[in-house]
Amino acid sequence: MKRLPMQKRDVPESTSVSHSGTTSEPRAAPPAKGQDRFDDVLPNLLLDVREAFLTGFRPIFRAFGVTDQQFRVLSVLHSSGDLEISKLARRCRIIGPSMTGILNRMAASNWVTRKPLKGQRWGAISLTTAGRSLIQQLQPQVDKRHMVFSASMGPAQLAVLVELLVNARDTAGNLELPDTELPAKARNRAPHGRKVSRKPRA
Repeated sequence: MKRLPMQKRDVPESTSVSHSGTTSEPRAAPPAKGQDRFDDVLPNLLLDVREAFLTGFRPIFRAFGVTDQQFRVLSVLHSSGDLEISKLARRCRIIGPSMTGILNRMAASNWVTRKPLKGQRWGAISLTTAGRSLIQQLQPQVDKRHMVFSASMGPAQLAVLVELLVNARDTAGNLELPDTELPAKARNRAPHGRKVSRKPRA
């Protein structure tokens, strides 16, 4: 009886076969088309860097019972002294409505207080004795973490990174999109999506 030739067994492309005949673990499938491109766009990279950077500091903040934003407020007031709320919000990179809520909670914790100014609800914001004591305990721990990051990255690379980020910030801030490139609806809206009033002011 004539024997038929042995057929070659099909092996998936993602699986390799060794000389002993055993198969190795299948290789990971390549990322979906376009996935890397989305992950590596500049806005997402900047968000990733920010999150990775803050991850090393959040355990310190939690140990002292503060949030990222509250630490920024404490640090800015400690270095700059009393500030009006709008200036404090700009220095802390926090929008006005969020800053009001943060300050309310910090005042309830007796970390900040306000000095009323005529015509302003909050006035000037200042640290209390408890707030000043808190930041004086917290800041050295944060500085140590900064030193660890700087040493790991290297002073030269860190200096280049800071220069590039400053340049990117200034360049992006000076760019203007011609009004003609915006859709008609977008041209009639304020930055946060609110309609722009066409009524003349009295």
